[in-house]
Amino acid sequence: MLQDIKKLLERNSLLIAIVATIILAVLSLSAVPKINMGLGIKSADKYLHFIAYFGLTILWYFALKDRIHEKVFKFFVPLALILYGIILEGLQSGLTTYRTGDIYDALANTAGVMVALLVFKRLLKWYRTI
Repeated sequence: MLQDIKKLLERNSLLIAIVATIILAVLSLSAVPKINMGLGIKSADKYLHFIAYFGLTILWYFALKDRIHEKVFKFFVPLALILYGIILEGLQSGLTTYRTGDIYDALANTAGVMVALLVFKRLLKWYRTI
């Protein structure tokens, strides 16, 4: 069963990464109501940015790991995702009146990408044992 799920995800990994990228853009440019989770965490949205870009990076790494050369993969995937985050922050300021771009959001996005880069090899090693 687990092998079947793994094969299904591998066959559709590029589509999953593309859809996740589009969903992230829509959420980034939409008027999303602020949710107070009652945790009292200052700047909680930065954690959400980190998690979103960490997850997006992992999805793109899995989608492209066997499709492009490893050196290109290690440089261009993180660079593209960091630029994507910066562009979305700029679009929030330029296209919307209800969202504002934030340098700290872009830094949280970048941190998520970089941590995913560091974690991916271990995650891939575990994934191949399934």
